[in-house]
Amino acid sequence: MKRLVAVAATMVLALTACTGGGDDKDDKESGPSLPIPAKAPSARGAATGPALEPKVLLESSDELEEQAGSLDSASVERRSGAFISGRTAVGYAVDNISGYDLDSGEQLWTSKLDLGGGTVCFVSQPDRAVKTFTVAYGKSGYCPDLATIRVSDGKVMSISKTLSDLQEFEGDSAGGPVTELLTIKGRDYVLDFRGVVWKMVKGEPEPLQRLETGSYFTIAPTPEGDTLIGARLSDRGRCRVDAYALPSFERMWTEDSASLFPDVREDCIISPASGNPAWMVQQDGSRYSMIQVDPDTGKVVGKADAATDSGGKAAEGEFDLSSAANQFDRALGLPGGDMVFAQVRGLTRYSLETGKVAWDLDLGQVELESAEDYPLTTVLPQGVTADGYLVATVSNNTAAEVIAVQVKTGKLVARWAVPADYGNGFQVEPGMTLFGDGLVLSRNFDSWKRTFADYLDLKEPEGPLYDIGIFTFPEPDSSTSPSVPTSGPTDTDAKALAGITTPEGATGERSSGAFSTGSRLVSYTSGTVTGFDTKSGKEKWSFEVDADDPGAKVCASEPPDQAVKTFTIAYQGSGKGDTCNTLLRVDAADGSELDRIQLPAPAKVVTDMVVRDKVVYVVSDGRDVRRIDDGAFVDVGTLARKSYPLQPSPEDPSLFVSTTSLKGGREWAIDAYRLPAFERVWSTTASKVLGKVDRRSPVSSWQGNPLWISTVFGDLSDPTKKVDDSLVLLDPDTGRVVSRTGRVERDYLADDLKKFTVLGAAPFQTVGLDNGDVVMEQQSGVMRYSLAEKKIRWAVDTSSIVESMERDRKGSYLSQHFDLIEGGKTVLATLSNDVSVELMTLDAATGKITGRWNIPKDRRNGLQSSPEVAPFSGGVALSRSDYAYDYAYAQTGRKVPSDPQYDVGLFALSKPKK
Repeated sequence: MKRLVAVAATMVLALTACTGGGDDKDDKESGPSLPIPAKAPSARGAATGPALEPKVLLESSDELEEQAGSLDSASVERRSGAFISGRTAVGYAVDNISGYDLDSGEQLWTSKLDLGGGTVCFVSQPDRAVKTFTVAYGKSGYCPDLATIRVSDGKVMSISKTLSDLQEFEGDSAGGPVTELLTIKGRDYVLDFRGVVWKMVKGEPEPLQRLETGSYFTIAPTPEGDTLIGARLSDRGRCRVDAYALPSFERMWTEDSASLFPDVREDCIISPASGNPAWMVQQDGSRYSMIQVDPDTGKVVGKADAATDSGGKAAEGEFDLSSAANQFDRALGLPGGDMVFAQVRGLTRYSLETGKVAWDLDLGQVELESAEDYPLTTVLPQGVTADGYLVATVSNNTAAEVIAVQVKTGKLVARWAVPADYGNGFQVEPGMTLFGDGLVLSRNFDSWKRTFADYLDLKEPEGPLYDIGIFTFPEPDSSTSPSVPTSGPTDTDAKALAGITTPEGATGERSSGAFSTGSRLVSYTSGTVTGFDTKSGKEKWSFEVDADDPGAKVCASEPPDQAVKTFTIAYQGSGKGDTCNTLLRVDAADGSELDRIQLPAPAKVVTDMVVRDKVVYVVSDGRDVRRIDDGAFVDVGTLARKSYPLQPSPEDPSLFVSTTSLKGGREWAIDAYRLPAFERVWSTTASKVLGKVDRRSPVSSWQGNPLWISTVFGDLSDPTKKVDDSLVLLDPDTGRVVSRTGRVERDYLADDLKKFTVLGAAPFQTVGLDNGDVVMEQQSGVMRYSLAEKKIRWAVDTSSIVESMERDRKGSYLSQHFDLIEGGKTVLATLSNDVSVELMTLDAATGKITGRWNIPKDRRNGLQSSPEVAPFSGGVALSRSDYAYDYAYAQTGRKVPSDPQYDVGLFALSKPKK
C-alpha cells in the first residue's frame, strides 16, 4: 500500500494561485509570484538559503514494485505527475490518484477508481481550475479505458469503455488505446491509435476529427496552445509534418521532409520538440539539422546545423546546437517562438529565427551532494510563471534543487534545495508542477529505472522512497550569511589599493614582482621600480633601474626576512651580451639610490639571492657568495657545487639546503650550508637517502622544508605503468634520514584527506612551520603534515571552494600558493585558475578557515594565472607570471578578458565580520 507522509508546514505564503475559473472559463488569475530573496544567489557552489518546505509526500508502493518485478523487466507502466485546480493538488503515481489541500497539506481524498490491475496512463493537465478531470488507464501500456473524477472529493463520476470496443467514424474504424490526452482551455480531448480525436463530454468520448494518422513520432501543441503539430511516416518512406488548429483539430497544413530539410537525405525521421513542435530536428550521419517553422503556414523561418558531437566546448554566449539536439525532448517553448534548452553547462534561451542567443546561464558549477565520483548534473526547464520567472530542476541522481531565473534576462534569482530527508525519488530528473505557494515534484519512473538498473554500479538509495511530494517555498532568508563561508563561493572582495597596469600593446615578458620592506610595498615590472605605502596603497616613489637603458629589467630580488630600511635588487641591461650583473641598493623610504655595483670579474651573472637577518647575500655563477658592505662586495664563501635554489630550513633559518643534478640526472647532490659564513655542514646524495635515482624524474627539496626530499620512480609518460613516490626527511645536523614514506605506488584516484599522499602535494608550492611541519595542497583540500611524526595535524576539505571559483568553459589549471603571515600564526592561501583569484586564510594551529576574499573582476586581469604573492601587513600584492599567463591565454586560444591588464596589484584584506 502507498503510505501518506504528512509534514507540518512552517509557513504558507500568501501568493496568488496560478489557476482559476471553471470548466468553460477562459479567464485566469495571474500566475505565482515567487518569494525571491533580495540578494541573488550565486550560480556556483551549493544552495545556501532555506530549502523547500515539505507538506505532503506520497510513499512508493512496495507491493506494486514487487508485483512489477525487476526494474528492467517491469510490465507495469509507471507514470506519475500532478496538476493544480484552485487550492487542490491532484497527484497521481502508478495506481494512486489523490487530492491534497494546498493550504493545510491535508489529504482530501484518494480515488476509489478500480484500475483492474492496471495503472494510470494519462491524466488531464488543465491550466485553470476545473470541476472534473479525465484519467486514461489500462494494462501494459494498452490504455483504452476512461474515467471522469470529481476534483472536490475524488468521486468517480463515470467510467467509459467506449474506446475498448471497435467504433466507426467517417466510414472507417475508430477507438482502441489512447495515445495522447490533451487539455485545451479546460476541456479534455483524447487521441486514439487510429488517429481519431475524441472530445470528452459528460464523461463520454465523442468523435470530433480524424487526423492523418494515429502514429505520430511526436505530436504536441505550441506554447500558445492554438496549434497542434505532429511528425509522421507516410507513403514511400517519406516523412511528413501536419498542423491542426485547436480546439477544432482541423488540418492547417502538411509539409514533407524534402521541403523542410532539403539538404538531409539519409534519415527522414523528423523530431519535433515537445516544448514547441514548430522546432524540429533531423540527423544526417554526423550532423544535426534544426529548423523552426511558422506554426500558421509551415514555412521555415529559421535553420541551423552542426556536428553531432561538439565536445561540450561551446564558448559562453554561443549556442551549442548538438547539445540542444540531444536535449530536444526536454526543451521549454516560450510564447513568441524562443526556446530554453538544457545545455552541457546550463540553460540557454535561443531564437532559431534570428539566430541569436538571448541569454546563456552557466550552471556548470552548481554543487549538489553526490554518491558518485563523477556525477552528471541535469538541468530541466519546467515552466514559466505569469510574472516572468522560469523555474527549473537541477538533479544528479543523489540530490536535487529548484532554481528560478528571470526569463527575459537569464539572471538567476533564487535557489531552493530539495531537503535530503524528503527528496528520495526526486533526485533523478523529476517532474514538476507549480502552484501559487509552491510546487509538486513527481518521480520520473523511466529515468529512475535507467539510473538504478540492476546491472549498474549505482544502487537505489535506502530509506523512504516518494512518488509525489508537495513543497512550499520558504520565506526569503533575511539573516546575514556566515562571515567566512567554509564551502562554496564567497561574495567578499579584497579592496584594491593600487596597481601597475600593463601598457597597451606591450609584448614580451613583463618580469614583474613585489616584496615588502615593512613600511613599503616595493613592486617592479620590467625596469620600473615603485614604492607604495602599505596602509593606504598610495604611491610614494618610482624610478627606472637604468635611465639610459629603457630596455633594462629587474632580474633578481629576494624579500627581506624582517622590516628593513633598505633593499637590494639586481637588473640586466638590454644590450647584446648584457647579463644580470648589476645590483642596486635603495632607500625604502624615498626610493633613492644608495649603491650601484657590478659583479667583479670574472663573475658574470647573479644566479640567486638569499636574505638572513637583513643581510643580502648574492650568489653568482651558481657558486660564489658575496654580500654588500659600504657600497662594495665582500667575499663570503664558495658553494661546493653550482646549485639553485638555496632554501632555508623553517626550524633553523640559518641552515640553507640545495640540490644539484649530477651525471645527467643519474645522481643528485644534497648540500647544507650554515650562514653567515656559508660553511658546508654536511653533504649527501639522493641515491643514499632515497635508495636509488630514476633519471627520468628530478629530485626535489620542498620549498616549505628543504629537508623534505622526494622523487618519483617509473615512467610518467605512460599512465598504465606503475609509478612510485618516495619522500624522506633529513636530519638538519647530519643529513641522515630520520623518517621516510618508503616507495608508495601512485594512486591517481586517491582522494582521502585522512591520508597524506606525496602525489597530492606540489613541493614547490608549500610553506613550512618552525617545528618542521609543512602546509600543502592535497587532492581535495589543504593539509598540515608532520613527516617526523607521520601525523596529519589537520586537513581541511576545500574542494567545494575550489569548484565554486569563477571559471570559463576551457580546461583550467588550479594553482595554490601558500605563505605564512602574522608571525607564523596564519596560513595565506592564494588560489588561481586562469580566470579568477581567491585569497583564503587558515589558522596555522587548527586549520580553521578565518577569511576569504575574491580579487575583484576588474582588477585581476593579468594576475589570474599562478601569480607571484607578496604578503604585507593587512594585505597582499600579486604579480603577473609571464609564463603562466602566456600558457593560459596565448597557448590555449582562450579569449583575453577586456578588462585592463595588471602587472602588479595591491589588495587590502578586510577583517571578517564577527
